[in-house]
Amino acid sequence: MSANKDLISIPNIIFIVTGLYFLVVGVASEGSIYTVIGAVLCFISAGMILFRDWFFAWPWRLATAAFSALVLLVQLASDFTVSNPSATIVASVLVNGALFILMLGVLLWTAKDMIGGKREEAEDEEEEEKESKKKKLTYEI
Repeated sequence: MSANKDLISIPNIIFIVTGLYFLVVGVASEGSIYTVIGAVLCFISAGMILFRDWFFAWPWRLATAAFSALVLLVQLASDFTVSNPSATIVASVLVNGALFILMLGVLLWTAKDMIGGKREEAEDEEEEEKESKKKKLTYEI
């Protein structure tokens, strides 16, 4: 049940939507090869949530979020260099801007999860040590 909940989490949905967007842009030849690479990375990152106990799962997701945010930022920059803005360019700016902001959120969320998991493990170890010390004191009395 937890795996299904993690698959439809907010960061995963954003990874999938961004991957689909990159795939459409890449197939339509409107972007560079990096958009297709970004699509593959986003889909792999969405699936990595099932293997979050692997040591490279969280760094992979963090790196993918950073890569995707960078690709979206470059696409935004190229949209702003167009001399004659059209409706297509305005739509591209809106979509790229929205996905860029969402991907920054995923980047921060993933970093928090990656660091937060280590903190929780450290806190659990500290609690176990305290409990073992308490047990020793009770045995001495």
